[in-house]
Amino acid sequence: MPQSETAFDAFLATVSQAVAPLRPAPAALAALAAASETAIFRKGDHLLREGDVATHLLFVSRGLLRYYFLDDATGEERTGQFFDEGQVFTDAASFLGQTPATQFIDALEPGEVLRIPRVALYEAYMADHAMERFGRLMLENALVGSQRRAANLLRLSPDERYRTFVSTRPEVARRVPQYLIASYLGITPESLSRIRGRLTRQGRT
Repeated sequence: MPQSETAFDAFLATVSQAVAPLRPAPAALAALAAASETAIFRKGDHLLREGDVATHLLFVSRGLLRYYFLDDATGEERTGQFFDEGQVFTDAASFLGQTPATQFIDALEPGEVLRIPRVALYEAYMADHAMERFGRLMLENALVGSQRRAANLLRLSPDERYRTFVSTRPEVARRVPQYLIASYLGITPESLSRIRGRLTRQGRT
């Protein structure tokens, strides 16, 4: 399906905000827009599965997605992160190395993503300094986010993890089912229920 002007405009706004005061060159943007496409998805659809190779960068123009891993021992899903409107993401290891993905990406709501081919994105990096800066910033943000998440899991109590999640991503917290929040926090749904009840009694939710 041809790329949606609205979705690409939203992506461009994200890029422009990230690289300001630099401005992406019109020619580089035109080439990127021509190569990109939108994908409409339904709740429960997978945009990537374990073993696939990530060949596109994804920009969420509408909807809510997550990535998760399957626990080899139990077969349970372990939620890694959530992505909502305005976020850019992919399986970084698979995308950068063109190796099979070790995670799944699925939709928690119906929506739409802009799919930007890896080849076209790298051509934009080569052609335009502002786009190259955007690529560097994406990697830096991904590394910082990954380190922060690992630190939270290791250093914060379950109560603190939950409060941090709700305070930093309140809109996502309202849209995500509680059992997936529990999975993201590394606790059981029963533990999350007790935490929510305790915080409610304390007037902290």
